[in-house]
Amino acid sequence: MIPPFVWDCSNAKWVGAHFFRLAMTRPEILRSVEDLLRPVAEDLGYELVDVQLQSDRGRRVLRLLFDRPGGITLDECTRLSREMSPHLEVADPIPGAYVMEVSSPGVQRPLRRAEDFERFRDQQVVVGTRETVEGRKTFRGVNRGMDDEGNLKVDDAETGRSYTVPLDLVRAAHLDPKLPF
Repeated sequence: MIPPFVWDCSNAKWVGAHFFRLAMTRPEILRSVEDLLRPVAEDLGYELVDVQLQSDRGRRVLRLLFDRPGGITLDECTRLSREMSPHLEVADPIPGAYVMEVSSPGVQRPLRRAEDFERFRDQQVVVGTRETVEGRKTFRGVNRGMDDEGNLKVDDAETGRSYTVPLDLVRAAHLDPKLPF
């Protein structure tokens, strides 16, 4: 074991040894968790829909959203939680303490990747952007999928116009189904 301070004979002074772990940014942590767990989920027949790391009442919460054709049950969430925990413990991609929650994406399923927008083409969506696009930052309407340049097309219900939104400007997007009550 290397002591935390060593004597430097050439300069006749104590020199501190610097041990540190480079801190990852929140997006890097989320990408690391996603890269770790996506293949595990796929091997089990599930899709990792989203990874979220948030603060909730003073504690950090890692939320993992999984889905499969036909939906996902509570028992499956429990199984996925047990399957994912050892991978997270070994890789340790999240510094510090956190609580893991596993759930289904629900009816307002998040849309993150181009494949999501293609899969849920012609569905009602809400899309928020990081920057203004054609004078707006929020679009609510019909998802028309991706164009040839990799931009999202949304027919906005409020304005009746079709908007082209660069995928890299999408801050958050989710399905917005009209539910009969």
